[in-house]
Amino acid sequence: MTTQLAKRSTKQWVIQVLEQFNNHTISEKEACELLGVKRASLYKIRKRWLRASLKDQPFKLQVSGENKKRTLPHNIQCFLHSELSYLKNDAKHYHNKFNFAYLAEKVQKNYELTLHRNTIRRFAIVKGYYEQTSEEKQKPCIRFEMDCIGALYQHDTSHHVWLPSSGRYHDLIMTKDDHSRKVVGFSLKEAESAWEHIRLERQIAEENGLPLAYYVDRHSIFRFNLADECIHYTRRISEEEGKVQFKRVMNSLDVTVLYAQDAKSKGKIEKQFDYFQRRLPLECERFKIKILKEATKILADLVYFYNEKRVHLETHEIPNERWKRAIQEKRSKLRKLPKDRDLDAIFSLHFERTVYNDDSIKFMSKTYKIGQRPGRKIIVAFIPGKKLMALINNQKVWQYHLEGYR
Repeated sequence: MTTQLAKRSTKQWVIQVLEQFNNHTISEKEACELLGVKRASLYKIRKRWLRASLKDQPFKLQVSGENKKRTLPHNIQCFLHSELSYLKNDAKHYHNKFNFAYLAEKVQKNYELTLHRNTIRRFAIVKGYYEQTSEEKQKPCIRFEMDCIGALYQHDTSHHVWLPSSGRYHDLIMTKDDHSRKVVGFSLKEAESAWEHIRLERQIAEENGLPLAYYVDRHSIFRFNLADECIHYTRRISEEEGKVQFKRVMNSLDVTVLYAQDAKSKGKIEKQFDYFQRRLPLECERFKIKILKEATKILADLVYFYNEKRVHLETHEIPNERWKRAIQEKRSKLRKLPKDRDLDAIFSLHFERTVYNDDSIKFMSKTYKIGQRPGRKIIVAFIPGKKLMALINNQKVWQYHLEGYR
């Protein structure tokens, strides 16, 4: 990077351009044109120049040994040959689809050696496994960032072929803290539903606390199929009704729900899904996994590595370390769940019913006596597979445990 720049430009000229760029007298685009470098290279050079200035050291345009070729240890080369050969010759769905960043992570996990993805890319090119033929796809943009944890959770679903050997699509529901980039919750399901979203958010709230706001997709489809809960009844909730269910739960706990205008507005969570889409299906295909339970184990391991080991490319910090530092610096907006509220009544699906003349209501083709006056409007709070509750003015007046639940 800096070798070519050092050949065509003097150090004084580079410093002059960097000073003007740092003082905002020229734009990023102009600085790149003046130095003949790309945006990433500009910021790397600027970072070295600022570090040298702060330490009162001379700025070196070319770092000593920067372009020395790295010889990989024999065991690492054997591992890479095995991985690259599988993708080149044996993979079905991921034939010739190389993810060098993921291979670098696997080397780090298995051999405790940190390699840049370009090191592995060069190795693949030299050994004849890889030849770049297409341009990199445009990345989702990131429009803002909160300055504390718990201020905003980004929440969405990815409909994807997560288990290639199954030949079907599945849904990954995931929630991510905006500031730390930590994945605070995930759930891999046959199909997303309003109930699966609510259940995941309760789990997250019980483990970490409540955020100030959720940032979700305006066009998300929430589907709830009672047949999935082994009850002989099938009903699909409309998209808008599904949104009402999720928003009702959040608003009842003083959590704001914000809707993104388009996919680009959700850059962080979209990039998060892209990260796992380049890893989980590859592992599931390699080990011929067709069951969600087994895929979830691999996903849990990937999430652990992402939260605990991987340095984020934008924050330059490990997500969980950034999370902990925010707590130490008292930059957290997380709140505990209220102890004086019935959480089962809140984290449930609500349906309005009218009491019949015989003091009963009908729900899921069954009749229940609830002991309320005829004609009264009540809310049935339903926890699939667990229980029914009758609410009047948010107060529980009746409940029924479903068969098989104790």
